[in-house]
Amino acid sequence: MNIKNNVLFHKKELRQFCNLRFIFGISYSFMIPIIPLFFDSIGISTVVIGTVMSLYGVSKALAQIPFGMVSDAIGDKLLLIISLSVMTFVPFFYTISHTQILASAIYIVQGGILGMAAPATFSILSRSLDEEKRGECTGLASAVFTLGGGIGAAVGGFIVSKYNNYNIVFYITSIGIFFSVVFAVFKIKKSSGTIKKNKPIKKGIKVNSRVKVIFKDIRKYKLGCKIILLGSIAFLGDFIFGCIVSVFPFYGQQVLGASIGYTSAIISMYLFVFGFGAPIAGWISDKIGNKKQLLISFMIMSAALLGLYFVRGLIIFTSIIIIYFLGATFLNAALQSLLSEFGDNDNIKGIVFGVVGAFEAFGYALGPIVSAYIYGLNKSLLFLNLLIVSILVSVIDLILCKKAYIT
Repeated sequence: MNIKNNVLFHKKELRQFCNLRFIFGISYSFMIPIIPLFFDSIGISTVVIGTVMSLYGVSKALAQIPFGMVSDAIGDKLLLIISLSVMTFVPFFYTISHTQILASAIYIVQGGILGMAAPATFSILSRSLDEEKRGECTGLASAVFTLGGGIGAAVGGFIVSKYNNYNIVFYITSIGIFFSVVFAVFKIKKSSGTIKKNKPIKKGIKVNSRVKVIFKDIRKYKLGCKIILLGSIAFLGDFIFGCIVSVFPFYGQQVLGASIGYTSAIISMYLFVFGFGAPIAGWISDKIGNKKQLLISFMIMSAALLGLYFVRGLIIFTSIIIIYFLGATFLNAALQSLLSEFGDNDNIKGIVFGVVGAFEAFGYALGPIVSAYIYGLNKSLLFLNLLIVSILVSVIDLILCKKAYIT
């Protein structure tokens, strides 16, 4: 993988998109590791925290499908700017929330706003990549966001652990997201409206006719199994990530005997591994094919989750969870590469990005509440629960991979 041939040097649109994702990744992730601790500090129980984070996922899921259509109607850049502009105010509202109900409501709304932005974000990515290097392009796009996220999560966790002040983190987050809005306005290119393979739906056409065209294309190109498969993989990723973000801070302290700094570092490490590993994972998916990469990723993830179920020592635990993070990184690279292929079809790309994004958000909705409930019953079963879900999705992959024409 020659650095001089890297697509970032040749695709300006992709480079600007990656810059935006890096800025937003740092800014938004300041508050990722501290949200559960913030809720705990105002008296919300672990089970209720899991429930609130699940409702966040529901809100995000419900927003993605309709806003996938909105993205097609008004343009992905405009929708992204609107959603990021609204998101700028969300962290600030945490600083003036004095009740559990208000803080919980803000977090649920936050999920819906991210759901608004998701289809537009992937639509912009799909038109910015190099078709011959899909894996590498999507890997880089994931990398910059998660690498920025790792930096933001580490800083946010450090501020809270050192100064025990949540408001500082929320203020910094709002300021950072504002800068991402400014960058999007001036640097992200507006869609040209041109298409590559398929005739677009004409503007002004009735909604029921638009839906007919969407389903016609899905049947014509036999995309149903592929959409379900990609949705299940997206579901798994956020199911486990939702658990790591919401319940792991308590698991780390109560089961592993670790500090707040350690649990924040693990979340940050999750994002750093994604950040550094995603370009390599994307490049490998271009070389060996997505089918093999999916299989290898599922095997690594399941083996690692089994190890995490038994291990309690911090050194070995940290080593194994890094292996899991690598497996998840390679799985996500294959997912993003396959999903980007839908960008060639203007008729269905918005709805497909919305549907897969909804699966992803639904995983985030179920992950925290199921994990919190199981954690409440038996703290040691947390990672066994994640292993079972991982195995179920890997079985779906084995069943649908051939029908989805994944090579």
